Amino acid sequence: MKNALLKIAIRCLKPFIPKSGPTNKILVVATTALGDTLWITPSLHSLRKSFPNAQIHVLTSPIGLQILQHNPHVDKLLLFKKPLSLWRKLLKERFETVLIFHTSQRLVLPICSLLGASKVVGTVGINKGLDALLTDPIPKTHEHEIVRRLKIAHAIGAATATETLSFFLQPEELLPPRSPGLWIALHPGSKDAFKRWPYFAELGRLLKKTISCEILITGGPEEQALMEEIAKQIPGAHLDSPNQPFRQFAALIQQMDLVISNDTGPVHLACALDRPVIGIYASTDPTLCGPHLAKRAIAISKKAPCTPCLKRKCRLPFCFLQIGPEEVARSAKELLRG
Repeated sequence: MKNALLKIAIRCLKPFIPKSGPTNKILVVATTALGDTLWITPSLHSLRKSFPNAQIHVLTSPIGLQILQHNPHVDKLLLFKKPLSLWRKLLKERFETVLIFHTSQRLVLPICSLLGASKVVGTVGINKGLDALLTDPIPKTHEHEIVRRLKIAHAIGAATATETLSFFLQPEELLPPRSPGLWIALHPGSKDAFKRWPYFAELGRLLKKTISCEILITGGPEEQALMEEIAKQIPGAHLDSPNQPFRQFAALIQQMDLVISNDTGPVHLACALDRPVIGIYASTDPTLCGPHLAKRAIAISKKAPCTPCLKRKCRLPFCFLQIGPEEVARSAKELLRG
């Protein structure tokens, strides 16, 4: 019903929207979470390299604003909020091309289809039933999300300049040196409970026993109870502040000698900062969403035994029982030796 109403509104409004013409302006759309936003950075690099004179604007989420702050490949960042006033603002920019990398909100694609752009490019099957609003639809295939985004850039003539994630900390954002020693961050939380590996406390104790290291437990505000519970079970563990600003958290991750995390954003942040990282996967496929071409990253993965996987409906992700703390500790030692 929602889509039907949106399509009727678009048909009524579209005849009154002037075509933008050759303005050399590109709107990149990625109104999603931490990892999803970092996955667009190779495409931004490739777009800038291929079209050095283009104006590249990015429509993004609140976390996206923080991730892409100081990114040299972006001319302007725009926050998705107040759809009507945002549409009026975007319409004035006269974008020639719109690239829909990923959106979480139903209204984003309809708004972009009413900007007068000659091309609205995106992948079919992930647009909440609104694929018909794309002028240049790209078939969805089994490939990493970074590569899928790069294919959208290829559709307008960009060549791949890199497939490596990037994050740009400024000198004034760097933190003072930590106390000497080897520092390992454990990130036991995840927005989705079915992605939470249950053995972080055991892993922390094993690492403390077999490696001379300091353990730091990280997480967000909604994960504070989990962080405290795991820290209590690891002698001498340090507890990160779950309420610190995101870019301060990024500066902290940059100081780590190793990050071990569930399938969630800090895996990709560590990759973007070129830190050694281990991602733990069972119900998700790392070939689609794990570390991609990162030199110091290991994805520990086991095939989920349930078919089909219950995903968010799962209350007992016993698929993770296939991955023990000993296996993760061996990978940690391998990365630290490397």
